[in-house]
Amino acid sequence: MSTISHAAITLEQSGFTTADRNGFQMYQLFPLHYRMHEHFGNFIDHFRFSNMFFSVPDVGPVRIAKQMGVSNKVCYVSMMNGKYSQNNVIVFNVETNSDETEITTPSRYGAVTNIQVSHNRLAVFTATRLFVYQFPDNINQIRSEDIRPNPKGISAMSYDPTTSACYLAYPGFKTGSIQIMNLNTLTARESKSPVVIDAHVTEIVQVALNCQGTLVASGSTKGTVIRVYDARTKGMLYELRRGSVHAHLQCLAFSPCSSYLAVASDKGTLHVFGIRDAEPQKRMTVLERNLGSSSILKIQLDRQVLALGFSKRESLKQNFMKIQKIISETAKSLTGLVAICSDASYWRYHFSKDVNGKVHSSPPFYEELLEFSADASFFRTPLD
Repeated sequence: MSTISHAAITLEQSGFTTADRNGFQMYQLFPLHYRMHEHFGNFIDHFRFSNMFFSVPDVGPVRIAKQMGVSNKVCYVSMMNGKYSQNNVIVFNVETNSDETEITTPSRYGAVTNIQVSHNRLAVFTATRLFVYQFPDNINQIRSEDIRPNPKGISAMSYDPTTSACYLAYPGFKTGSIQIMNLNTLTARESKSPVVIDAHVTEIVQVALNCQGTLVASGSTKGTVIRVYDARTKGMLYELRRGSVHAHLQCLAFSPCSSYLAVASDKGTLHVFGIRDAEPQKRMTVLERNLGSSSILKIQLDRQVLALGFSKRESLKQNFMKIQKIISETAKSLTGLVAICSDASYWRYHFSKDVNGKVHSSPPFYEELLEFSADASFFRTPLD
């Protein structure tokens, strides 16, 4: 069975990357589209620039790969015994099909455990140290500092394209706390005091930021509740109940509009919660919200989920043939949820609301990513 070691959805949720023993791959999130192909010389060079397809790079086995938005930059870390050392982050330019920059963290801090990348900052985690770099132009280290031991690199980044605000969230030094750093205010000598939120009494295992960096969600080792905080006031806004049985949380993700939060766990379920002004939350009192809200949608997916993202609503033109059906069912179209799993599978669920306000999910769209990419490359091969 095909497996991938890592999957990451871009901050604006337009695309995603996967990493495995064959390197990394780039996809469009919705509609699913493979953005790479085998290299076939000048024909492909022309094809690449006119259609935004890129050649498959020879980078060896890859452990972590993340794309900078919709750009041609991908940051990756090799697997053990791969092309580069475990404390190296490589910036790859897919347009020139070559490694562009090599960033090396001091070997005394061990292997890179995670990376977060935006349009103006790169954050590199090791188990006990955080490094922040100016990125992607004139790459240089802005700051490094000690962090609570974080062997899994638990962290989240936000980037607001309208303001260029960039925030980073990760476990704080106190058990169960979250530290939120404004990356734009960092300098080599000093930084603004980070926001610290005491979110749980046990260790943080998942954290997520909305795109503006104003909301932070977290889950602990218990995995029964997810708490959402206002990152500016540090006040808790919602306590969302995933279930009563302990579970390992695999992923957390806000929708781009910040109205929904998706949660995946090892119990074989995806939960979608309505937050902010979304129904049914807006009809609840503050006390009711804090008592523990249940999800508006529960989906069975018995796979290890590596990444979650939300697909945008289909345009009116795309939906033209469906309008009569939607009207007849008096359903209101909402949005879609995408899950990328460790078995290299892609699952997309569109959910809608009926006249009674109940949310329903459509049957999933399913695709095997590695087979999908192989087919895409085959059909782009020029005829002899």
